[in-house]
Formats: sequence, C-alpha cells, structure tokens
Amino acid sequence: MKSFVKKYLIAGLLILFPVGLTVFVLAFVINLLDRVMAPWISLAIVRWNIPLPEDFYLPGLGFFLVCLFIFIVGLVATNFFGRKLVALSDRILHQTPIVRSIYTTIKKVVDSVSEADTGSFDQVVVVKYPHDGMRMFGLVAGRTRGEVREHSGDEDPVNVFVPLIPNVTLGFYLVLPRKDVTPMDITVEEGMKYLMSFGLAKGEGKKSSSSPHEN
Repeated sequence: MKSFVKKYLIAGLLILFPVGLTVFVLAFVINLLDRVMAPWISLAIVRWNIPLPEDFYLPGLGFFLVCLFIFIVGLVATNFFGRKLVALSDRILHQTPIVRSIYTTIKKVVDSVSEADTGSFDQVVVVKYPHDGMRMFGLVAGRTRGEVREHSGDEDPVNVFVPLIPNVTLGFYLVLPRKDVTPMDITVEEGMKYLMSFGLAKGEGKKSSSSPHEN
C-alpha cells in the first residue's frame, strides 16, 4: 500500500511541478510588470484625461503594455529610419564610459544567441572528457574555425559545449578531435530533457546518427 501511494504521488508531482512552476514564473513576471507600469498608467490617466479612476488597475495591463512597447520597437527598428536610429544609439552607447562595457558584453551575448547561421547546438554527442575512461554529455556548437582550429592539433576538430546541471547555461567549451565525439540518436530537445531530469527522461531516438556537422 505504501509503495502504491508513493508511486502515484511521485507521478502526480512530476506532472504538476513543471505546470506549477510555469504558472508561478508567469504570475511573478506579470505582477512585477504591473507594479512597474502602475505609476505610468496613473500618469497617463491624469495627463490625457482618460475617464478612469487614477488608481485604475486591470491585472495584466502592465504586462500587455510592455509587450506592446517591445512589439512597436521591433516594428520601428526593422524599417530604414529605425535601423539608422538603432545604429546611432549603438554608436552612442559604445562611446559612453562605464555604460560601454556593460552594453557591449550584453550585446555580444544577445548577438551570439540570435545569429541564425551559427548552427549552434544542433546535435547531441558523448565525448571523452576529462580522460579516456570517462564520458560526458555534450552539444555540438559548430566546426572549429580560424586560429583556434590551426592550434587544435587535429585536422577536423569540433566545438562541443558540455552543460552543467542544474544550471545548463554554465559549462565547458571544448575543442575535440572528431574521433573523440560520438553522435547520439536523439534531438537536442530530448537531450536537454534527459540532462535536466538527471537521466530519468527517455530519448525517442528520432535523430539519425550522422557525424557532427557532416554537411
């Protein structure tokens, strides 16, 4: 009886935990943006004589306004004059002391994530690291190029990111010989689920076992 109850308690927890955590994060973000935007909404009501009470509150309104603002910025930034304005602000921020170092670092991270032609993390592999007797889970991050490739000591090295858990944004960047990289027959999404579940999730094996970045 005890094992029966334990089994279904764990099953229920595994189902409800990701749902509950998602709802919690969304509620936190929405409430935070609502609080941040509340003074601006009150100011707009007074200044534009909107027929609403000054302390008017509609749950999610602040979140909606922030999303609308981001959408408008994206819309403007993609036309000719918007691109010129973005380029001008970029130059100003690059020339501003203190702000320059912060802005440049953040922009490099964003640019590296948003580049469409990097082919980042498109294959799950197992690598020999830190020695031949040990294997680690990794993600192929493209072929090694330039001077790094020349000094790698291998004719066709591969970039591999070895994520750490529970924070998979941290990890090791490795440049490895292709012979030490073994492709896995799962997608990147399945691989990340496997990693985050500490090996409890099962990959479906839908991805063919081709060599890393054969194309």
